[in-house]
Amino acid sequence: MKESFIASEAGRLGMDELAAAVDEYGVIVLHEGTVACEQLIHVFESRLRRAEARSDRDVARLVANLLSAFNGAQSSEIKLFHVQAGKMNVMLYGEVSGESILAAVILSGSDS
Repeated sequence: MKESFIASEAGRLGMDELAAAVDEYGVIVLHEGTVACEQLIHVFESRLRRAEARSDRDVARLVANLLSAFNGAQSSEIKLFHVQAGKMNVMLYGEVSGESILAAVILSGSDS
């Protein structure tokens, strides 16, 4: 996965801090894998129910946004990338075809 692609997709997703970190520091891929879209949707539906049961609005909003992205996927499998850009640890969820990143979640860190 090319750094320029990640930076442009992060910008398209409105994640300007991630795009800037990729431009400045590059990307180290920590882990890469593929999972069935249906399985990923099932996992995040469970997480959404737990977040709603705890009345955790921030997590529920994040998970609902991820579910929306996965439901809009064109392929039956989702590519997962755990990457590091500077001090940022990020999960990227992309189409197997490699044409787009569906969602990105900053797990930790920030350079600002």
